[in-house]
Amino acid sequence: MAHRILIVEDGNVLAKNMKRYLDRGAGEVRTAGDAAQAFQMLDTFAPDALVLDYGLPDVDGLRTYAEIVRRQARKIDCVMITGDSTEQLAQDARDLGIQHIVHKPFRIADLQRLLDAPADAGGGSASEAELVCVR
Repeated sequence: MAHRILIVEDGNVLAKNMKRYLDRGAGEVRTAGDAAQAFQMLDTFAPDALVLDYGLPDVDGLRTYAEIVRRQARKIDCVMITGDSTEQLAQDARDLGIQHIVHKPFRIADLQRLLDAPADAGGGSASEAELVCVR
């Protein structure tokens, strides 16, 4: 599992539950309620992986991911969680290098399984990796 995980989720209960569960296996897990808070955290916290809600209140998850990657100057493993199951979202996520999309509702154990998987498990670059959709 990644040692430093940033959860960006505006649902307080879901964010708290994910943090509590992932804290058991990660070195450090932090939460942000929106993109602006996540961007602020990047000044003092460099995550190895992101758990990112697509439907954030200020900026959508795709733009949030792109900005985090730009600011960190490196690709970061990402599991995007969403209630949107369109092919367009899956393609846009793939184009950005997001490895996994998890559709709500989901089991947090499935989320941990995806975070535990090596980023290159698909055998290619993140942009070539197949999206894993857990329902």
